[in-house]
Amino acid sequence: MKEQGNKGYLTLYQIIASFPVSSGRIALLVIDVQNCFLPTGTLPVTDGDQVIPIINDIRREYRDLFSLVVFSQDWHCVDHVSFASQHNGMKAFDTTLLQYDEQGNLCNSSSQCDVKYNITQALWPDHCVKNTTDAEFAVNITKENSDIIVRKGYHCEIDSYSAFFDNGGFSQTELGAKLKEEKIETVIITGLALDYCVYYTAKDAKKLGYNVYVVQDATRGVSYATSVDAITDMDSRGIHMVQSSQLKAIMDGLTSSGNILQISGFSWNKIVFVFIGIYLYLLVPL
Repeated sequence: MKEQGNKGYLTLYQIIASFPVSSGRIALLVIDVQNCFLPTGTLPVTDGDQVIPIINDIRREYRDLFSLVVFSQDWHCVDHVSFASQHNGMKAFDTTLLQYDEQGNLCNSSSQCDVKYNITQALWPDHCVKNTTDAEFAVNITKENSDIIVRKGYHCEIDSYSAFFDNGGFSQTELGAKLKEEKIETVIITGLALDYCVYYTAKDAKKLGYNVYVVQDATRGVSYATSVDAITDMDSRGIHMVQSSQLKAIMDGLTSSGNILQISGFSWNKIVFVFIGIYLYLLVPL
């Protein structure tokens, strides 16, 4: 009887000790995987659809390790300032200089304005217009009811590449507050496009103090040259550029399977004795 009891105690102890313990809460950020950026969309990113199965695989394989999954969504006005159609004589992929006052109001020829900020704006085809099919998430991307959706780019007079802030830093989305609320320490970033929205989101996440990983094969860029520049800059900032095949080792490093009983701040000894009592009562013959 004593031997059986000791065996039951040891088995339960081993089970509890094997529970994975997070050394820091992790969020998966899925940036702008929307119809507008897919091959049939209004602003197609080359091979943009190829990130979808990779992101789905990441979700499936590490679902128990993500404390939060966030989808960002470009959500533009029909006359958004980033659209080339709103600038006479300009065409898509040109650049223009936008000027703003201290409060972040756009200065234009019809308004008197004390210019405080000059922002170079790439001009795009009309895309991701809110409440259109073009702005919806890709139909085959895995989404769950618990996922958080963060919309950006909805201010008509300022663009927003980052999922945290608009391009002038005048306003912010709810993403920062959500990550703080969930006590997130590490963000894993995927989505579109590598050289714009992924890049700016990663930079802001790093600036805000998060441990940042960009999964390179789970994103695609608008152009090769700007993608190379973005990767180089992110690397210089301490942002980790990784492949999905490396995530297993990375996630193992971010979590631990150490003895859960040794974690401070919890009365694990009391919990263990309760479980041991139940275990012995149910499984150990009298």
